[in-house]
Amino acid sequence: MPGFVGHTTANALVLVGTTGVMWAQGWSVPDILAVDAGIVIATLVLSPDMDLYTSKSMRQWGWRRIFWLPYAKLAKHRDRLHLPVLGTAVRWLYWAALIALAVMLFRFLFRRVGLQIDFSFDGDSADIVYNLLYLADVFLGAVLADTMHYVLDMTTTHIKRLVPRRYRDRYDRYLTNHWEHDHKEPPTPNGGARSWERNFPQRDRR
Repeated sequence: MPGFVGHTTANALVLVGTTGVMWAQGWSVPDILAVDAGIVIATLVLSPDMDLYTSKSMRQWGWRRIFWLPYAKLAKHRDRLHLPVLGTAVRWLYWAALIALAVMLFRFLFRRVGLQIDFSFDGDSADIVYNLLYLADVFLGAVLADTMHYVLDMTTTHIKRLVPRRYRDRYDRYLTNHWEHDHKEPPTPNGGARSWERNFPQRDRR
């Protein structure tokens, strides 16, 4: 499988190619930046590998990945939520729900201490449509990134199946040794397994 570095490199090429095509077609700079932002976010923040609690994409969230535990529990790796568009929409809606929950929590806390925050929007319907178009651009960029991620996963899996089993086993042993030597996380103070290792003992640590 390509892993985090492979997916990031491929999506970097998507970013450059998409920017060039949009510029040649006469897209406005804000639209181009919005699409590029979607590609970057879908690559580094909301990768399809968020369904793996031990993936590199998930570990980049640090302690905050605990909020993604329900998603990782419910989503099977490379299942329907790994598909472009559908998986992209679910992950972004999940992220939006987390943000909305945080906003509601802070608003409640501010009210308890006597502070009032106004979240009203004074613009008209034209302003709403204008901003929604930029959100559509961001989502388009995310779909492009997730599509490349999916295509790369399927392609490498198909190529791997063409390789004789003995060579695949040898490569798997190399990956295991490489992980144990260079990427294994330090043990917990009490010597026990970490919580996510107990929950996902056989999951891929890409």
